[in-house]
Formats: sequence, structure tokens, C-alpha cells
Amino acid sequence: MSELPTEIKRIDVLRIEYGKKKLCTCINPHFEIDYENKFVNCKDCGAIIEPFDALYRVACQFERVHEQTNAVLEQRKQILNYKPHLVVIKGIEQNYRANNFSMVPVCPNCREPFDLKDLKSWANRRFLKSKKEV
Repeated sequence: MSELPTEIKRIDVLRIEYGKKKLCTCINPHFEIDYENKFVNCKDCGAIIEPFDALYRVACQFERVHEQTNAVLEQRKQILNYKPHLVVIKGIEQNYRANNFSMVPVCPNCREPFDLKDLKSWANRRFLKSKKEV
């Protein structure tokens, strides 16, 4: 008579689960693409998302992507138009125009006010440095 096996052998290579919800339930998810493994992850909750689902969600939120792109382009325009050498000149202009042109600059050496129309001569910046060193 043959003996019965003491252990029950199971075949559990693959199990199918039905009725589970999608893992990512973020309202405005931020996706991260893993190019090497061909995965898409949600940076907010860490869930792995099917690439088609991620593409669909991005397509549904195109307006948000469009607004972000416009904001970045506007910021780029501001950076390109930023001229730090004109910051001082713009400040002088604002002060000069304030209160119906009633403000005038003051000489940093003698502390006497003067009109901008009196600026007739200019000097090279390297002379300014040598004067301060002395």
C-alpha cells in the first residue's frame, strides 16, 4: 500500500484578483516616467500606473499643462528681459518721476541736491575703483 504525502502540494504560480480599485487616486497626479523599466509612477502617492492611463489623465488635464507651459514661457521672457545694469537707472527714474517730478538726486560726496540735467560728464568705472582704494 502506498503512503499518502504528508505535505499538500499547491500550484500557485498566478493568482487573479478582481474588484480592486486603482492604486492612484490623486486628483492632480505628478507622473514620473521610468524609461528603463517602462513604468509610470505617481510622484505623490508612489503608485505604479499603466502608461495608457497616465497618458489619458494627462490628455484630460491638458488645460493645466497649457497654463504651466505659458507660465514657464512668461518666466523665460522676464529672465531674458532682466537687465541688472538698468536696475539703478530704473530706480533713479522712479524717484525722479515721483510726486510730479519734485524729487531730485543728492550728490554722494557733498550731499547737495542737483538736477539730472546738470549731469554733463561721465568717467570710466576703473577710475571710481582706484579713487575708493585711496
